[in-house]
Amino acid sequence: MMAEPEMNSEPLHSGLPAGTCCDKADIRACYLELFYAVLFNPVSTFKSIAADAGGDNRFLFFSLISVVLISTIAPLVQLAAIGGEAGMLVLTLPLSAISGLLVWGIMGLMIGLLAYAFTGESKIRTFLTLSGLATLPWVLMGPICLLKVGLGGPGLVMSVLLALVVWLWSILLFALAVTETYRMTAERVLIVLAAPFAMSMVLFAWIVGFIENIRQLGPH
Repeated sequence: MMAEPEMNSEPLHSGLPAGTCCDKADIRACYLELFYAVLFNPVSTFKSIAADAGGDNRFLFFSLISVVLISTIAPLVQLAAIGGEAGMLVLTLPLSAISGLLVWGIMGLMIGLLAYAFTGESKIRTFLTLSGLATLPWVLMGPICLLKVGLGGPGLVMSVLLALVVWLWSILLFALAVTETYRMTAERVLIVLAAPFAMSMVLFAWIVGFIENIRQLGPH
């Protein structure tokens, strides 16, 4: 009798930490599992995705969805916090999504070029994947905003404190994205993260200086 071939019972490789299973046939379940892993097991998750991002487009797609989701939450939070015309969401939601994607892409390109100076590798695709996922804590701003609406003054204090936690959480995930993408030391990560702000200040000073020089050439 011919031996029956052994069936492989192992889950499909997902790029997530061991113990998770991301079935390619169920995109929604995979995204929810990734969402949980990024928030509560970010180090192992980012390590695994960074090692697998080059061969799996799902994570880049999930990052894009995350950026769009976070970008469209902002107008909703603003509407709940300070009010306004709900009909304007038809215009503000698409514009917010487009602006979020542009900022995501420009930031990925800028950080990639800065990291290239240290490592000789751009890895923009991997960094875009991880940096997009690093925005996921901002999805909590929706429920946090409801505290202000439902609890008044105490809710306002709680919402401010929780918003600060979300901001710090996202910053740490962004720094982790740089670290895991480029395998850089903490000192170099700080330099890369601070460089865009320094460059912006220098550019602003150049513009102000140029305008001042032009003004000096005019009639007095």
